Amino acid sequence: MTKEELKLLFDKLNIPYREGIQYMEDNSNYPQIVFFDYRWEDVLSSGSKYDTVVSYQVSFRSMKPRDPKLIELKKLINDKGKHPIISHEYIENKREWHSYFSVEVLEDVCAEL
Repeated sequence: MTKEELKLLFDKLNIPYREGIQYMEDNSNYPQIVFFDYRWEDVLSSGSKYDTVVSYQVSFRSMKPRDPKLIELKKLINDKGKHPIISHEYIENKREWHSYFSVEVLEDVCAEL
């Protein structure tokens, strides 16, 4: 799966999502997704269109556990052959559920140069 394919999965959920930030400016709109990269690993095979495996953390924030949109996201990611371990925590001071997992995608991080 590529980064663009991951973003297309988020689009299918029809909920807000942002890349690279911890929390959105409008925290009243739930559920929502925030995702960011935290690890790059070079692909050493020659002739590949992509040169890096990029690990992203996907944070899903909701007002209830087992949000139907989270279940839908899980199914969409599973259909792409990815089976992440999804962790959950309750943020008491925000009264929200935070579910999070990592997913690896192929990306040409040097293409922007």
